[in-house]
Amino acid sequence: MCNNLRKVTYCLGQCGFIPDAAQEERIEMEEFSKERKGYFHRWVDDVDTSKDIPFIKTVALIEDEESGEVIMVEYYNLKFMKD
Repeated sequence: MCNNLRKVTYCLGQCGFIPDAAQEERIEMEEFSKERKGYFHRWVDDVDTSKDIPFIKTVALIEDEESGEVIMVEYYNLKFMKD
């Protein structure tokens, strides 16, 4: 299926320790930061509007191995695997 694409491991983001987090919040944080497997398609530009001045950032377009969903992943949440 994805023989010509590079294999990667990735997570959706990093969550720090929050001592007062409720059980539901901990489960959500664990799901958000768990390691996943996928396939790298290409680098794309995305506009980040989280600050006062919007800026363009480059992110990876990743196909999730399990679900087939295509998502954008920050470069620091991505690791290329050896064949």
